[in-house]
This record gives sequence, structure tokens and C-alpha cells, in this order.
Amino acid sequence: MPEQEESLVLKTVPAGESFLKLYLLTIQHGVFLCLKRIPKKALHSSMPDIFDQALIRLETSQQGTMHFVKEYQIIQRREQIGHNYRSLSSASFFSQLLVSNAAHLPESKTLFYLAARSFDAFAAGKVPEIVLLKSLYLVLTNEGFPVRESWWPTVPPNLTSLAKRQLQASAPMQIEAGEKKHSQGICDHLIDWMRLHTDLIVPD
Repeated sequence: MPEQEESLVLKTVPAGESFLKLYLLTIQHGVFLCLKRIPKKALHSSMPDIFDQALIRLETSQQGTMHFVKEYQIIQRREQIGHNYRSLSSASFFSQLLVSNAAHLPESKTLFYLAARSFDAFAAGKVPEIVLLKSLYLVLTNEGFPVRESWWPTVPPNLTSLAKRQLQASAPMQIEAGEKKHSQGICDHLIDWMRLHTDLIVPD
């Protein structure tokens, strides 16, 4: 691996008292797992957090089977996502989908910038149901899944106009309650299609 590369933190998991498991997405290497040692006097502000964008420097274990984060320099911290439950839930679903399907998502450069834009939209407070819908749709189309040919014809007729508008326009900051319910329905419909018609591992 190169000495330094830009990464997105998709998931963090404690690994004992001394290490943190990080699932990272980079342009060069897609999604992969590595470990970061937790200093005894580490400041919370300097520790990796989910949705971070950071420059990392990696080193490889002597056995060559595990990568360790030697340096971690935060570029952007998206802690605003955690201030809204719907945003956090939707962003976490999207992040877990990427982690669970690393082997199915080889286009790492496109995926990196798509994920970064999605996390930016969640952090900005845009309607999370629409951000998630657009993010999933783009991942599916970029990876060659027949979402236009197979999913789109199954969208309920009363929702096609709204779905088309939401997929084509920038996600808004607010929508009316009725539209929010329909937006969730469209997103759920796409997720159900993913479970039935793709080999992706879809989070619960």
C-alpha cells in the first residue's frame, strides 16, 4: 500500500483494550479492515470516528496479513450526522452496506467520491430518506445492477413521478410530512428489490 492515502471511515469496532478495528474505504484499495492502536492518553477528538475523512499512513504486520494505522490525520469530521436520528440511521445503513459488500463493489474511485458526497449530504442535514435513495441508486447503477430495467418498472405508479424528481434533483433540506412518508416508501421499495434481485448483503 502507498505510504499515505485518503480514506473514509465506514465502521469502527473496539478490539480489546488497546486497538480499534477500522473498516476504511480508499480510492486505491476499496473497502478493507485495519487496526489502530489506542494510545493510553488519547483525546477523543483525535480518535477515528465513523464517517471521518482522513489521511492515513499504514504499516503491515510481519506476517503480511493485517494492516495497522500508523498515522491518522483528520481532514473532515462529520459528527453532525449523529445529531439527527434519521440521518444517523440512514448513513449507518449505507455505510454497513459498503462494508458488507466490499467484494462486490470493485469500482473504488467512483465509490469513494460517491460515499463522500453522500456523507456530506447527511451531515448537511438534507432529507435522509432522499439522500439514501439517491446513494443506493447510484451505487447500483455504477456497479452494473439492472436497476433501471428491473426495479424502475416495479415502482408503484402513484410514486413514479416523485421518485423520478427525487433521483434527478439535489436532495432538499426539508419536505412535507406526506412527501416524507412517500419518500421512505420509495427507498424501502428499492431496498426490498435489492434483497430479492441482487446478490448484495443488505443490512437489516
